[in-house]
Amino acid sequence: MFGIASEKLTRRLRYLSFKAMLRQEAGYFDDERHGTGALTAQLATEAEDVNKVGSLVIPSFITALAAIAAGVAIGFASDWRLTLIVIGCLPFMVLSEYAQAKASEGTAHGVSKAHQESGKAAAETIASIKTVASLTREHTFIAIFNEANSSPHAEAMRSVYVTGISYGLSQAANLLIYALVFYAGSRFIIKDMVSTEDLFRVMFALMFSAYSLGMLAQNASNYSNGVVSATKIYNLIERQPVIDGTNDTDGQAPEKFFGNVELRDVEFAYPIRPNAKILKGVSFDAKAGQTVALVGGSGSGKSTTIALIQRLYDVLAGSTVVENIDVRDWNIRQLRDSMSIVSQEPILFGMSIEENILYGKPGATHQEIEQAAKDANIYDFIRNLPDGFATAVGQKGGQLSGGQKQRIAIARAMIRNPKLLLLDEATSALDSKSERVVQEVLDKAKQGRTTITIAHRLSTIQDSDVIIVFQRGAICEQGTHDELLQRNGVYAELVRQQSLEVTH
Repeated sequence: MFGIASEKLTRRLRYLSFKAMLRQEAGYFDDERHGTGALTAQLATEAEDVNKVGSLVIPSFITALAAIAAGVAIGFASDWRLTLIVIGCLPFMVLSEYAQAKASEGTAHGVSKAHQESGKAAAETIASIKTVASLTREHTFIAIFNEANSSPHAEAMRSVYVTGISYGLSQAANLLIYALVFYAGSRFIIKDMVSTEDLFRVMFALMFSAYSLGMLAQNASNYSNGVVSATKIYNLIERQPVIDGTNDTDGQAPEKFFGNVELRDVEFAYPIRPNAKILKGVSFDAKAGQTVALVGGSGSGKSTTIALIQRLYDVLAGSTVVENIDVRDWNIRQLRDSMSIVSQEPILFGMSIEENILYGKPGATHQEIEQAAKDANIYDFIRNLPDGFATAVGQKGGQLSGGQKQRIAIARAMIRNPKLLLLDEATSALDSKSERVVQEVLDKAKQGRTTITIAHRLSTIQDSDVIIVFQRGAICEQGTHDELLQRNGVYAELVRQQSLEVTH
């Protein structure tokens, strides 16, 4: 019964933990303590630690209580004087077992944390196995994992020593109590106050109770691990995210969405680096139907601006406004459903092409999926595959080329027919042939919707309605391509540099 209930609890805790992880804001995952490896290790091990409490510790505790009650009853039925001596000694037995449990609990947290660190090292290495293999650094990462694994080993050894010593001390206390009862019983026998049979009956009842307590003590480490893991699980489940991406009830949304975006004196710093401002008083408008390009050096704040429009983070000062509503007042689900993003590195899931496209619009018909593929200029390629749209893309789309992955990501973005399209250097990671194909798709996708695009290659954004130049987290110039060339400022210099690079 306990095992069944415990398994159900474990399943539910894993579900609630994963749900809580997905609720957290982007800043939560920027913290290295909440990296991929640490969270997956936590998901795998901590619910199991709680499971052991339900399936092992609680039954042992109930058995111990029943055994003590039975032992006391037998003792009183045999000789009340010896039984009172035994009862007087029981608190010392309980204290010794409690001390053992506390000693084990003191090491459990260190062991759990150490295992998460080693799990993190393993998860990151396996997830990047192709890169590891291409660098021929398998032995390097084996050494890194071995070093990371040495900490759990040391913590586990410490736990073993502490548990062993505390167990020995608790058993020594129990044996001393046995000796006391034997001594008192022998004195009673000499004085004809109790029979030998009654003495051994009381002793066996005591030993039966002590044995049950000993079994409970052996599960002290499971109890300690369970307490530590349960604390971490419930801390995660009860943590209220700054931005809850799963909230589909609070907030407001306009009746019609046209794609108007405005940043007003925005200042921002990432939560993990609060003293390093990324954006400093950024203001600009993107009116419905316009194409607005963001250009500038690496680290100047372009991608951060895109993240703020999606409300992955909240600004420190100023406001990000979409359709005349501050994104902090929007219903977060409707805000993100109203826009689509295509990033530099497209992320596909280890499922079929059709399932990956469907993530853009769950419930879409197959006809809509095919139309999105046609819009992304990848329909013919998919149709010629042996399994067509049912073809598995592999982990992170590893079975496809960069251009194919990017066009599937574009199809996923376009199937929801967004009024606001965000492009974060969507072609910069592609070769020149793939870039031309993808750029043609993107140029077609921009028509009839507001587009905010980050571009490394300035030749792809010359026809934009507005070009905004970022420098050190601030806007230094904005205007059309021709206007900015006439100013002969930062943008003109960037164009000249890229022209020289192409020439050479």
